[in-house]
Amino acid sequence: MFFKNKCCLLLIVLCNVFSWSAKSQNTISNKKPSKKAFAEKIYLQLSNTVFTTGEAIWYKAIVTNTINQFTKRSSVLYVDLIDFDENIIDTKTLKLENGLSDGFFDLSDTLPSGRYLIRAYTQWNRNFGQDFIYEHYIDVLSLEAINNEAIIRNIALTETNDNQLKLGASIFPEGLKADYNKDLKVYIQSEDILDSIEVKRKNKQYVLDYILPKDLITVKLKVKLEDTKLKNRKRKKESTYSKTIALNKDFLDLQFFPEGGKLIDGFTNKVGYKSINYKGLGEAVSGHIVDESDNVIGSFSTNILGMGFTFFKPRKNKTYYGKIISEKGVAYKYPLPQVMAKGYILNVMETQDYLRLNIKSNIKNTDSLYFQVRSRGVLIREHSFKLKQSMHEAFIKKTDLPNGIVNITLFTGNDAPVCERLIFNYKEEKILNITAKTDKNFFGKREKTTLHVSVSDIDSNPVEANFSALVLDKKKLGSEKKAQPNMLSYFLLNSELKGFIENPNHYFNADNTLRKRDIEALMLTQGWRDYVYDKTDTDINFEFQPETDIFLSGRVNSVFNKNKIPKKPVNLTMVTKPSLGIYTTETDSLGTFAFNMNNHFADEQNILIQSTNKRGAAKNYNITLNDPIAPPKVNYKTEETVTLADTIYKAFIEESIVQYNTNNDFKTTSETVALDAVELTGYNVTPEREKIFKLHGPPDVVIENEELVEEEEKWMSGLYDLLRIKFPHDIAFRELPRPFGGVYDIAYVTKADLTVYYIDGEVVLGRDYLLLPYLSIENIKSVEILERPKGAFLDHITDAFPRMSAEGQVRLASAYIAVVSIYTYGSSGLAALESTKGIFQGKVSGFSAKREFYAPKYDKLEDEDWNVPDLRSVIHWKPLAQTDEDGNANVEFYNGDNIGDMLVVIEAISLDGKIGYFETTYNVEEKNEN
Repeated sequence: MFFKNKCCLLLIVLCNVFSWSAKSQNTISNKKPSKKAFAEKIYLQLSNTVFTTGEAIWYKAIVTNTINQFTKRSSVLYVDLIDFDENIIDTKTLKLENGLSDGFFDLSDTLPSGRYLIRAYTQWNRNFGQDFIYEHYIDVLSLEAINNEAIIRNIALTETNDNQLKLGASIFPEGLKADYNKDLKVYIQSEDILDSIEVKRKNKQYVLDYILPKDLITVKLKVKLEDTKLKNRKRKKESTYSKTIALNKDFLDLQFFPEGGKLIDGFTNKVGYKSINYKGLGEAVSGHIVDESDNVIGSFSTNILGMGFTFFKPRKNKTYYGKIISEKGVAYKYPLPQVMAKGYILNVMETQDYLRLNIKSNIKNTDSLYFQVRSRGVLIREHSFKLKQSMHEAFIKKTDLPNGIVNITLFTGNDAPVCERLIFNYKEEKILNITAKTDKNFFGKREKTTLHVSVSDIDSNPVEANFSALVLDKKKLGSEKKAQPNMLSYFLLNSELKGFIENPNHYFNADNTLRKRDIEALMLTQGWRDYVYDKTDTDINFEFQPETDIFLSGRVNSVFNKNKIPKKPVNLTMVTKPSLGIYTTETDSLGTFAFNMNNHFADEQNILIQSTNKRGAAKNYNITLNDPIAPPKVNYKTEETVTLADTIYKAFIEESIVQYNTNNDFKTTSETVALDAVELTGYNVTPEREKIFKLHGPPDVVIENEELVEEEEKWMSGLYDLLRIKFPHDIAFRELPRPFGGVYDIAYVTKADLTVYYIDGEVVLGRDYLLLPYLSIENIKSVEILERPKGAFLDHITDAFPRMSAEGQVRLASAYIAVVSIYTYGSSGLAALESTKGIFQGKVSGFSAKREFYAPKYDKLEDEDWNVPDLRSVIHWKPLAQTDEDGNANVEFYNGDNIGDMLVVIEAISLDGKIGYFETTYNVEEKNEN
């Protein structure tokens, strides 16, 4: 509600509530929401911010609308794990149930140390740009590389005679790839430099020398190795390594932000300010505002995050600076924005119940002005007025505003925006009160703990809420954990304000008595221009539609004419393996089809689609699947890279190694196939492959079905035509006489004397070699070449060629023997010669499989149980818990062998969009196991 008030008596204001409310409604010209008002908010709660290889990242996903109520649009959420070279190394597809889900990433043992990005998005949210894709950075530490030194070492800076800096450094690429000896490329990036140089190996060393301008603040060096050719004919992008070097550790930047946008002559202006050090983080400073003659106008000081605000009256034709004296007595001056002779002032002050808007101008204008109040792209109110005596005052009742950031914009009568201001409206009634108490204050190792959780509203009424319970060893928290947003700070702040917010939880910490002042400083500085919902784009045409399920869609055409659509509907049956699923559908009038995967949970599945007529008879049609929607472009923010100090994580790493070794003691058996020498991507060891591995070792070349299908041309009649034309470097051909006259081609591994063929783990008999040229490409899963196979061959060769002479068998002892192993879909062997009518085979993904957090139970401990250490960093993780109608719930778990403080984190959300965060600790003491 809005009230015009020229008097100072609040009583008069309150008496005019209803009359001014009605007037405001008549002056609203446009209530159409901006496009971004339809966006969803996405939040992931992670189990930590620092992880070691071989560990699992656990997370809970919450998707809401803009007012924090569970989404009703999307039922599919994509979560990506992205490395520092912007490669998507894993993707999970989550099924959202009323806006909630949970998942995990298993971190491979071979991942290099570095800063990784976890992002989450719905297809619907891609309509609204990068700001609505959730992003969270984590640190991953490789257990294999913990004792290794840095890749870039011996850094030296030397001043040259021409006022420049010579940067020298030694580079050790073997830390990224063992025995690396090729050239490497180093990218050099700074404020005014973007360059790259090749560094060659000399005297078994890589040495970098580069000349830099002397006035730079930092320089970033990025080492890139040559890509490696893999055995499945792909190329592996080798990991890079980056290091940012501070050239000027005393650097400080101080910026000033006038409230509303500009400094206006003759008025008292409210000005926010923010100081940033060389790391890009806030730095606490104090100083004075001075004019060009160094006359002191006023003083200023920042909070611990380098922000604050002050008031002063600027004059036109004057220049103002922020002046700071360093510890060494050096004065630094930072300019304030230019003072404008004419303009508008939009000042907002907060009282207990109202926002007071004070609008002033020195522009002679009899036209009406108006201001709009928006939240998350939705127009809440619009108020028209005329200035009287160059000013206007209005009051907004805070209870009429939503929880979180509110945007106030002042417009002229011609709809030109002249001032903008963000304010933060914190509504206690929208926050859940959470308590979590353990049944004791102190526990022994492996002792059972019961956590009593209670959730209520501001009036102490019980609330049924969904909550997560995370219990961590406090010693193993990542150093950045406290600086990362929790549910409260994310939904109310990070999701609405652009850019990096340093320590967002600072503004919601009840122990911070100045948090209202601090968040006002944040709104005046970072909020000065960086609001997610600031644009009033009312074009609500959406490219991406909400996904309510996973659909596998495609088209059916004639085998002989791909443009010809079947005259009658075609029945399709799809079978998935190894997770068995059977689905049926029918094509429409355009020949298109879609299978609803429903609740099919599998990260990757083999599929077989059979086309039939209405009577169930197989009909031969060409079946093609639509290409999946490509993921969004990766937006990895390299400027936020955190340099890891191994000493910070030392205790965490050492215990992680013990836990890792303990876990892996139970994973290795005598049946395990060692694949240390195999460098493949997306390669699954099937029983048929495992059989060949044991006989002859891993393959040297792998040609997958995807590549075979891609390379096949229409005129080709089978496998041999394809290998002859597309893979001449791997496979050669020679002619052999047929038993009854004529010749036939035999394919062999290049330079080999004899090539033995296997199909699905079984040796191919010599008489069947005549059939190999005609194997149907669509039925072949892969063709794999073993150039130097190990093991004995005589038994298998005599099986294949039982009439081989004794002399021939003797010659085998010195022959170069190679192997070609062919794997077919369904392990059909030579039956793959024929293409079954109306069959399509391929691979698809469903919803990612669920996994329950493994929590050991120690209710019956034996003495020998203590021989196996339990040093897990995540003591317990329960992502989807629910309080009852009394607002209560219990969570039970057993502690590990960690001693000291355990951190309990509870995050909760109710159906009506109330949110809450709570943390507490309890202590685990040493205990005599015996």
